[in-house]
Amino acid sequence: MDISKSLGYKDFIWAIEFNRLGLNFIGLWPKTDEVAKRSLGSDIRASFAFIMMVFVFGIPLVHALIRVWGNMTLMIDNLHITLPILTICLQFVIMRWKQTVVASIVKMIAEDWTATKLGTEKDVMIKQARIARLIGITGYAIIGSAFVILIFFPYLGIQIRHTTNLTDRNKPLPLQTYYIYDTDKDLQFVLTFLSQVIPMLLAIITYVAINTFLAFVILHICGQLENFKCRIVNLVSCKDFDRALSSNIMIHLRLIRYAGNIENTFTFVLFLSVLMYGVIFCLCGFVLLTVINDKNLNSEIFSQLSYFFLVVLSQLMQLFFYCFGGDLIIERCDAVYRTICDLEWYTLESCKARKFILLMLVAKEPFRISAGKVFPLTMPTFCNLLKTTAGYVSVLITTHS
Repeated sequence: MDISKSLGYKDFIWAIEFNRLGLNFIGLWPKTDEVAKRSLGSDIRASFAFIMMVFVFGIPLVHALIRVWGNMTLMIDNLHITLPILTICLQFVIMRWKQTVVASIVKMIAEDWTATKLGTEKDVMIKQARIARLIGITGYAIIGSAFVILIFFPYLGIQIRHTTNLTDRNKPLPLQTYYIYDTDKDLQFVLTFLSQVIPMLLAIITYVAINTFLAFVILHICGQLENFKCRIVNLVSCKDFDRALSSNIMIHLRLIRYAGNIENTFTFVLFLSVLMYGVIFCLCGFVLLTVINDKNLNSEIFSQLSYFFLVVLSQLMQLFFYCFGGDLIIERCDAVYRTICDLEWYTLESCKARKFILLMLVAKEPFRISAGKVFPLTMPTFCNLLKTTAGYVSVLITTHS
């Protein structure tokens, strides 16, 4: 059956459009139909984005890091850009590698939206999609603001980073990079400036698009678990019990497969993000506290504060949403399990009551999302990571003093 002709397909397009635009722009949107599979457009966009981020932008950043190695202030200036760029490049490779699994996730979401549903179930799905869209818009707004401050404020006479003759020439560029040619000449300067701005934009789109898509799939499964719980409530009173139970078991197995695909696709993406969070939070937190303790506040210092505050805020929000989403999935799974246990299945005939046992056993184990299959992402994990990174910030400040 062609689901594109069903009534719910327009709702699916509305729900996923924000994610599709971002991922499609950088060539990470999966090819879900035969026409798209024969097209080379996404492959060309993905190759262009990867080459720009790694070779045009990443290599000069690493070259500059080597030149300033040993100077703590200049290293922090470099690392808070270099580390996210390298992490985003690795996440980009993982998402391209997992295109088949991502395509299956998108297909399952499309089937959920196009299946015949009650009005309350559709309302739950629309609510989750709106939350995911709001998260995406907020992410673009915060990262975009940091980008504007970092790239364009220096040309208003407000420096965000420390300039040094180790990497900078007479015309300093927005980011701490080092090139083997003379960037002071007008044409070379303009081209080099664009070689920083374009990859930065691509990196921002990659970063926000991947994280927004992850938020969308997590919220979608939360909505599906809530709908599944409502179906379970009415199970005992169904006239055709066997058929209703069979349908609910198939739905549950489908949700298990969907959760497995999420874990398979995003576990290493999440692991890289958590590692990046730890380092960036320490570095930017150190700079923030150092700048705040500086009594000579001026427009330049205030701009630095604003920039690093936005960076820290984006990292905190990212980790919080990961851990909150993990907790939300566990909470929804526990609600399903409690609903099954609270059913009056003991009033049924023994042959029917026995059929609940397997469903109970499977529902008892909640779905989880983990970082690299090393530790689950939950709110206790968020608190522990926050305390650990705050401790490292204090160590950096003590060492600097």
